[in-house]
Amino acid sequence: MPCRKPGVDHIMKRLILCLVLVALSFGVVPALASAPVGGTGWLTITCNVDGASVYLDGSYKGAIAGGSLDIENGAYASTYSVTKDGYYDATGEINYVPGGEANLEKTVTLTPKPTGSGKGWFTVYCNVDGASVAFDGVTKGTIAGGSFTQEVSTTGTPYTSYSVSKSGYVTDSGSISGMPADGQTVSLYATLNPVPTTSPTLIGGSTGFYQVTCNVNGASVYFDSSYQGEIADNSLTVPVYLTGTPYKTYRVEKSGYVTATGSMPSRPAKDKTVTFAVTLGPVTTQTATPLPTTIEPLGSEHGWIAVHTNVDGATVTLGGYDMGTTRNGVLKVQVSTTGTPYSEFTVSKAGYTTVTGTIPRNPSAGETVDVYATLSEEQPAPTTQSPVLIPTIAAGLVGAMVVLRMSRK
Repeated sequence: MPCRKPGVDHIMKRLILCLVLVALSFGVVPALASAPVGGTGWLTITCNVDGASVYLDGSYKGAIAGGSLDIENGAYASTYSVTKDGYYDATGEINYVPGGEANLEKTVTLTPKPTGSGKGWFTVYCNVDGASVAFDGVTKGTIAGGSFTQEVSTTGTPYTSYSVSKSGYVTDSGSISGMPADGQTVSLYATLNPVPTTSPTLIGGSTGFYQVTCNVNGASVYFDSSYQGEIADNSLTVPVYLTGTPYKTYRVEKSGYVTATGSMPSRPAKDKTVTFAVTLGPVTTQTATPLPTTIEPLGSEHGWIAVHTNVDGATVTLGGYDMGTTRNGVLKVQVSTTGTPYSEFTVSKAGYTTVTGTIPRNPSAGETVDVYATLSEEQPAPTTQSPVLIPTIAAGLVGAMVVLRMSRK
């Protein structure tokens, strides 16, 4: 009796089963590296934000696309940075080891700035480090590494002016046209020039004298923006030319103190002295320090705890309270010397291991206690690649052949 040949539907079912077996065998193919096979010196930057710009040793190399960027000879660079508007920058060292891995991979996580929270930033750039930065007459911090960044509320009272000052330099100031939008940074600029070493020479005519007394030695004195000298032994005597244009205003300033201004007193008579007193008060820096539950006693003083870290944008907590984020490698927090001292600090940022440390002591009045934290990038879980790629594919093909032979019987 002749064998019955399988029908068309039966053959089609067998063929589909074969295709499924082959597809399953390819489904276990591991992800291959983007660097070319046999290539060396490649650096792969993986990032959670497409469109972010990648720099090696300060030189632009390209933008993240599809979650990564491959850079030929990038492994031999020293540092990398990844930036994008609306995110905190991420930086790090490459640490290529000759004789080690032929190609390197760095995983970067960009943390978004808190858009939607009503916050923006002013960044003040200046040519003199250590200069004090003030907004509307209130000092907020000092220039470090050529800049200072101040976080502001976009819905708060807008600032109208800023000034940058340092002892021995002429104060530079400017106006602020508007507050930053949500998540925006507005750049401001100041250039400080050394003050003149001598007062203008008086030429002929009758002279009188102004004597300025002040509680702060080293403060700079100006008459109508003309520098006259510094307070020494709590006073400064300035000769004036009585037949010249009279001065109208005075200004006395020193870094760390609120600038004092006012109208000049009446002009002195010939060879006479007119004395007026100026009192400078220390600036009060607004910080994220929690409000005290009780009013500090009169005469209480303040110091600072400076938390240094290798990662900008890291969150710093003292005693469980959020104090802000690091910028230019540091966050300086004002604390009361008479309040309950902080004993522990924590520094954290997404993508990095959290560091907790001990604060050795409470600062004394005017003193800064420095503590340090080094954050390390969290290592991604290793990807296990299957070593049986070829055998698996072969098994799938063999299975397909067996099914086809069965269908012919």
